[in-house]
Formats: sequence, structure tokens, C-alpha cells
Amino acid sequence: MEEPRQGRKMRDVCIVVALLLAMGSAGWAADCDTVQQYKMQSVLEYSGKTQFSNKAETVFTAKKQLLSDGKASYVISADDAVSSPKELSFVIDQKTQHLSGIDKDLALMEKVTNQCLRSLTQVTKSNVGKTWKQAFDLSSVGNSLPGELKFTLTAIPLETESHGELIAVRALSEPFFVKTAGGAVQCRINCAYVFDSDFEDIFLSASVFSGATNANGYAEKLKHTVTTWKVDAAGEPASFSELGKDNDFEKLVSKLGLTSSLTVVKDAPLPQWARAEGVRAAQVANICAAVSCEGALNPVATICLPAASTVGLQSVSKSVTASTLLPAASGAQGKAASGGTGGTGGPFGFLGWNWPTAAWGTGIGFGVAGVAGAWDDTDTRVLSPSTPSGRLE
Repeated sequence: MEEPRQGRKMRDVCIVVALLLAMGSAGWAADCDTVQQYKMQSVLEYSGKTQFSNKAETVFTAKKQLLSDGKASYVISADDAVSSPKELSFVIDQKTQHLSGIDKDLALMEKVTNQCLRSLTQVTKSNVGKTWKQAFDLSSVGNSLPGELKFTLTAIPLETESHGELIAVRALSEPFFVKTAGGAVQCRINCAYVFDSDFEDIFLSASVFSGATNANGYAEKLKHTVTTWKVDAAGEPASFSELGKDNDFEKLVSKLGLTSSLTVVKDAPLPQWARAEGVRAAQVANICAAVSCEGALNPVATICLPAASTVGLQSVSKSVTASTLLPAASGAQGKAASGGTGGTGGPFGFLGWNWPTAAWGTGIGFGVAGVAGAWDDTDTRVLSPSTPSGRLE
């Protein structure tokens, strides 16, 4: 039976409207796509009877694309990467903040991130000038991790001529225990993020994880330091010199623990507990601290997930010592490699914080070779062998 003319017209109108809506939606999504570039330095260090130091440096691009179902797709790629993985991708539901689709090697990080969402306190402009608490229940995660992580957060306003109004948020964790085959490791994670006024962009961040134990009969320390800062298409960093003149900002970040260097005297691979439970704790703690600073996953996931991938690869890479660097390094580089003062580059150079200038390894990507970096002995206490009893009072 032939369709009535009026019905055909109505059907054609509906089809045209649907196509226009689809095109409009696709165009809107394309208009809202964003691309950010960051430079990241990641330093993994161990000190005991032997030493281990590995540094990775890379520039990576984070691309965000809005999808039609209210989700956002993220693709993070390392520029000129010569090591694997070269790319990370995941999806965030913008309504629920649920993370999905991440590489199987970071499945634990996906689980931790989504677990944090269950008790996450949203951070808004109303938090600026205040201090508050945040706790995450990790009891269902397992893998020798603590059952709970607790943070004290502080947010302050920053006024700059270059970038307008910014917001700095710092997270300091309570000490927590990580179980290993030999005993307990006491750990802490401190971090700070500088956001734009809408928490949509990250201008710079720094995170310091530290763990200490003498469960094996001697003092052992593990430390992971990662800094990330926004750069332009040419790889040039945004101007941060104004932040160095802000006494409130300097005071806020002074407790992170980025100041001194480790000297590698007797080079050796990471011990088993540091390579496994220690690095896993650093990955998890870094994600929890980052999420607590923003009160959401966008955009901190684009920073902490590449860092988690990087430190995982660094833990199984070789340590680089002064003796292995000196033949290919200049005098100034050799001094930094052997534990000298190095340079004051990186996003916090205006505070005089040390980032050595020794030659990096040839690999870029999310985790490769490097040299000695930041180490601070003031933010950890060595424990006697004990069984973790929960949080340290």
C-alpha cells in the first residue's frame, strides 16, 4: 500500500531534522575538542646498602574529544617516543566521572581511580582559602596496599598577569603502611597542583612519594618524584616566574620535599619489595592525591596516569651512575650525575629546587633511563620491623 503524501513529507522532515541535529552535535563536539602539551620529569630513587636512580623526561600531548553520549575520550601520546608504550587512551563519563577503557597494564590504576570516586569531595572555588580533609577507602583493592588513604588539602588563590586567576591546591597524606614479604614500609605522598580558575587546565604539578623501612635490618628508602608543567607547541614552558614572588605559594609547596639529590655510590637494581609493592604504592598514592586536589578526574587523569605508566617502566630499567655517564657527559653534567647541585630548571626553578642537568638516557616515552634527581631525608622516619596496625598516629 502506497504511503500517503503527507506521511512521506513528515517522514522526510524528521529525517532532515535528525541529520541536522546529528551534524550540529558532531560540530559542537569538534568545537569543544582540546589539546594540551606537557613536559614531565619522573625520578625514581632507592637508597639502602646499594643505590638506584632512574630519571625519565618526556613531552606528551593530551587530546580530549567529547563524545555524543556525554563521555569524553582522552588520548595521551609521547612526542618522539622511542620506547613503549607510546600512547595511552581512556574514556571518562563526564556525569559520573567513571574511568574506563584504559590499557590492561594499568587495570589496577583504573580500579583505584573509580574507587576514589565513591567518596570524592568535589573541589570548587568555594574551597579557595580553606583547608579540608579527604579519605579514600581502598580496602577492596588489596595488593598489599593500605586499607585507607587520608589527605589534608589546602587551596589558595593566585593572581598572575600572564595567566590571570589561578588556584593552587596542595594534598598532604597521613603516613600509611604498605605490606611486603620482609615487613612494613611506612609511606607518604605529598603533591600540589596549579589549576586555572575553572579547574579545566593544569599549569603545573609536583608529586613526591616516599617510603622508608628497616625491616631487613638496615635503613632503606624509596622515593618517586614527578613534576609536570604546561608547554606550548614549541615545547616552551608557560611563564611561572610570577609564582616565585608569591610568598603564600612558596609556603604552600615548601612541604613537598623536592630539595636534595641522591649520590649513587654502589649501583644495583631495585630490591624486590621496592620494584613491586613500593612502586605500586607510589602509583596508587599519586593517583589518589591528584584526584583529591581536583575533586574530579578531568584534567588530573591526563597527568597521573602517564606518571603511573612511567614509574612502572622505570622500576625495571637500569640505574644510571656517575661512572656510566661521565664518558659521554661534559664536566658540568658529570658533576650533577655524581650527586652535585645540578641545575634549577623545571617548573619550580624559581624556588631554587634542584633538577640536575646531567644527560638523560636516549629513550623518551612513558618511562625510560635517566640520572639522579630529588631526594629529601626530612619527610620520612625509619620504622623497626613490625606488622602494619593501620594508620600511624
